[in-house]
Amino acid sequence: MTVHPDAVVLETALLADPPALRARLGSDAPVHRVVLPDGMPSWLVTGNDAIRQALNDPRIVRDAAAAAPGLREHLGLASDDFVLTRHMLFADPPDHTRLRRLVSRAFTARRIERLRPRVTELAHGLIDAFAGRGRADLVASLALPLPVAVISELLGVPAADRARFERRAEIITGAGTSSDAAELAAAGQWFDCYLIDLVERRRREPGDDMISAMLAVQEQDDRLTDVEVRSNAFLLLAAGFETSVNLIANGVLALLRHPGQLAGLRADRGLMRSAVEELLRYDSPVSSITYRFARERTSIAGTVIEAGEHIALSPPCGNHDTAKFTAPERLDLRRRGNAHVGFGHGIHFCLGAPLARLEGEVVFGAVLDRLPGLALAVPAEELTWKETFIVHRLDSLPVTFTPARPASGHRPEAALHDAVSG
Repeated sequence: MTVHPDAVVLETALLADPPALRARLGSDAPVHRVVLPDGMPSWLVTGNDAIRQALNDPRIVRDAAAAAPGLREHLGLASDDFVLTRHMLFADPPDHTRLRRLVSRAFTARRIERLRPRVTELAHGLIDAFAGRGRADLVASLALPLPVAVISELLGVPAADRARFERRAEIITGAGTSSDAAELAAAGQWFDCYLIDLVERRRREPGDDMISAMLAVQEQDDRLTDVEVRSNAFLLLAAGFETSVNLIANGVLALLRHPGQLAGLRADRGLMRSAVEELLRYDSPVSSITYRFARERTSIAGTVIEAGEHIALSPPCGNHDTAKFTAPERLDLRRRGNAHVGFGHGIHFCLGAPLARLEGEVVFGAVLDRLPGLALAVPAEELTWKETFIVHRLDSLPVTFTPARPASGHRPEAALHDAVSG
């Protein structure tokens, strides 16, 4: 992999800090030559419209073998049957079109909205477990266990298995402490073996869960293969909670650092939906979208990309693009026309976006209702983040608040066990 002499070498923290990243790049151009923190030479797309263009361009593909032979092994994707390779995230049309159509028939908006009462129950139950203490780490106590519990229940993963899947999912999404290729492969193979068993159980005993729905879905004579069911179940398990974890934790932090906006949301819950969109824009749960390749010579925003070159996208920069947003560095929960790219765009728009939005609405509301006097327990400058340039995950979010009794009707011990058992 040849590094261009004009490429800007990037550190991990820069990918989540749009002003600092723009300063390092030295211009407001929408496309730049860079070297990513893992050593990969790349074109980094930072403009909002340019990101949308790249996500819509059929010449920019996920299949490294088609665009740049040899890179599949570099990325740990050598086997065609390996579970990491057969889901929508690594697919291009027409395979992507077919997979998304079939999975979408199982992952419906109606199915997601039916989860709202259960998500609310889980959120309040988790808060009950620490509400009387007056202090908590909101990552470990709320932002992480709630999405893990929700996506597990949605897919029919038993409570006893959730901690094991969470540890391996963090390795794969980049939130773990190691980026070792062997550890990544082992985590993916663990998921594959686990899901082989889970799919077989659901085939014998179908339930009201996503795996059962994916096994049952059929359009004309087309249906998902077993490998495709396992692979897309893995995608929902591993990636399905990461956006929600970071939306919740990063969103609460943003509100605490902007007390006027927090007070406005507390006073007017009608702002909740626009607040979730603005929090997604202001501090993107995803630091970069990587491993896209030019299948042939193309251009993005006037910059020529040669066949085989790697392309990465920067949602944080796209969400702070001054050509798209007025005063992008200002948190404004009343912002209109919020064209953020936190969930991608076009055919690559995140299928799990409705679930992340629902979880954000429920948890932010529960935090406002249940944790009066909420404040950071440490100076914001002392907070630390996972060493990954893929997702923007806080290590912890220590807070203080006015202690309160558990809300009536909730069982904190049971809810906490349900969420993190294992």
